[in-house]
Amino acid sequence: MRSGKAKSATLLVSTAGPRIKKIIELAEKSGLHPKSVSTRELDSAAPDNRGAAILVEEAPAGVELDLESWLARGVPERALVVILDHIEDPHNLGAILRSADVFAADLVIMPERRAAKETDTVARASAGAVAYVPLATVANLARAVEQLKEAGFWTYAADMGGQNLPEADLAGRVAIVLGAEGSGVSRLLKERCDGALSIPQFGHVDSLNVSVAAGVILYEIRRKLGKPAAK
Repeated sequence: MRSGKAKSATLLVSTAGPRIKKIIELAEKSGLHPKSVSTRELDSAAPDNRGAAILVEEAPAGVELDLESWLARGVPERALVVILDHIEDPHNLGAILRSADVFAADLVIMPERRAAKETDTVARASAGAVAYVPLATVANLARAVEQLKEAGFWTYAADMGGQNLPEADLAGRVAIVLGAEGSGVSRLLKERCDGALSIPQFGHVDSLNVSVAAGVILYEIRRKLGKPAAK
């Protein structure tokens, strides 16, 4: 199982005195959701309560996969893999995982070091997708790219100098590498990839936030690969 499972917390209250009202006020500022319950319900959930208690529920964690085992068990002919090159911001990671779930990515690959870890922030930003997206953590991203290529994947780096995304011929097994804010995909990974893809832009700013770019890119790849096979 993964460490750092997604959790949700609810403030249970059964009275409405000044002290409880202050607790509710502080809880709402901290992002906790108050819920009014009967004294009996509160006593059942927390026998030693003083009119209020915090209920923490642990969401089910998705299955963490081993890349070698995942490749060995047979990869779909139309597969989509997302490789995250040191995405350290938890909000970006959560948003990317959300898009990965929406567009049915078969696997998300992350490095063991210099990457955001699964936290409550990631869970909230992913809107719960962290519990469903298949995830593999690897020691070496460059080696992971090579392993995917050996398994028949076409690998691409998301890069502003790449081929226009709508014009790219994407079919079969596709892996897309997304880089960190500012630095983008590392030179080493770009060199290992079969090509690069870019999103057409027509405005005044020169780039998109990586999580926004991820949503655009994954939508277009999934559109071209077609509806995923039933699992």
